[in-house]
Amino acid sequence: MTMLLVAVDNSDVSRKVVALAVEQARALKAQVMVLCCIDPAYATCGEPLDITAAEDPADFGAALDEQNTAELVIRHALAQLLGAGIEARGRIVAGESAETIVAQASALDAQMIIMGRRHLSPFNRLLKGSVSAAVIERAHCPVLVDVRAQ
Repeated sequence: MTMLLVAVDNSDVSRKVVALAVEQARALKAQVMVLCCIDPAYATCGEPLDITAAEDPADFGAALDEQNTAELVIRHALAQLLGAGIEARGRIVAGESAETIVAQASALDAQMIIMGRRHLSPFNRLLKGSVSAAVIERAHCPVLVDVRAQ
């Protein structure tokens, strides 16, 4: 079956990216893997943390740290996908964002990566670098970037 990798973070852009993933998953009759990358310094274990959709996001409580926040972001995305009838699961992986997204897409043999962009200023783009641009340069599959997200 076709697999789409959807990269999300704790920003307002994520909800719109997930809505775009719903459209693509329906059109391609695809499964979705929702991925959130965290700083390795904040990971509680070295292995990816897999998450399935089954709980009401209202029951998750407040996020206390980066890993909990990532889990909360993924659970909200999974609830949105599940509500749209899309088969999905989530994964938290510690690592540099662009590199991790591309590696996970390869490992999953994803047919597409879906992500947003933050519309950084030229200065911030120079300082921080653009994750979406780095993913586009390195990915083995098409990358759909939601530019409407701002």
